[in-house]
Amino acid sequence: MVLNAFSENLAWLWDLIAMVIATVALLLIVKINGRIQKSGKLPTYITRKIIHIVVAPIFLLSWFLYTGSWFSRFIAMIVPLAFVGQFVAIGTGLMKDEDSVRSMSRTGDPKELLQGTLYYSIIILIVTVVWFYISPSALAYSTLKGNPAAFVIIGCLAGGDGFADIIGRKYGKKKFGIGGGQKSFAGALGMFVGSFIFSWGLVAIFSIEVDNFDLIYLMLPIAIISLVATIVELLSPPHIDNITIPVSVIIVIVILFYTGLWPFDLISFFT
Repeated sequence: MVLNAFSENLAWLWDLIAMVIATVALLLIVKINGRIQKSGKLPTYITRKIIHIVVAPIFLLSWFLYTGSWFSRFIAMIVPLAFVGQFVAIGTGLMKDEDSVRSMSRTGDPKELLQGTLYYSIIILIVTVVWFYISPSALAYSTLKGNPAAFVIIGCLAGGDGFADIIGRKYGKKKFGIGGGQKSFAGALGMFVGSFIFSWGLVAIFSIEVDNFDLIYLMLPIAIISLVATIVELLSPPHIDNITIPVSVIIVIVILFYTGLWPFDLISFFT
């Protein structure tokens, strides 16, 4: 949203260019990560979590490239929608992509991409449609204010859940969980810290352009959201935390909204 090189009537063209840039960047991350995993330099669980941690935040950062027009979110949503289609195709055997399978599956079975990886992409798709970042130029002719919901949802899903697994595997001694889940208090700490840092960090980055993101005030609601997301992750059965975490974050945001602790609209309206 700061690099639009075209006139206003060609905003759609610039948004298409932004979409292509975002797609290429994410595909490069997956490909490079897959080659690293194949080389044996990093264990599979690390390469999986690298994808989990970085892909969604990088996609959110690509929102800076869009013009903020009413159609921007629909062009931006093509990126996660394409990944949803790709993962369904790979998981059902209609398409082969060894780098994606190596990067995002535990066992090398393509069908794994129909579980957590697919849910992850669907959540990003929903977040894009409902809470797409609106540029200051769009705010000039709208009563809408900036909304940090997307950054908090993705912060907990990507940073929190990603670090929960890495820290839990390395430092978690006593394992427990529901339905065979392997959780630990060390992993829970990683979840809370990762959720808070990533959520607050993404909000801080976008606050460069959005005046109503009070970083000090938002520390409390983000901490509350991160704590609830941590508890939910700790209690989630295997393979569904990519659903339970963002759903719990959305529920807490709604509760905070009605208690006055979330000073933003519940959704980003179309402009």
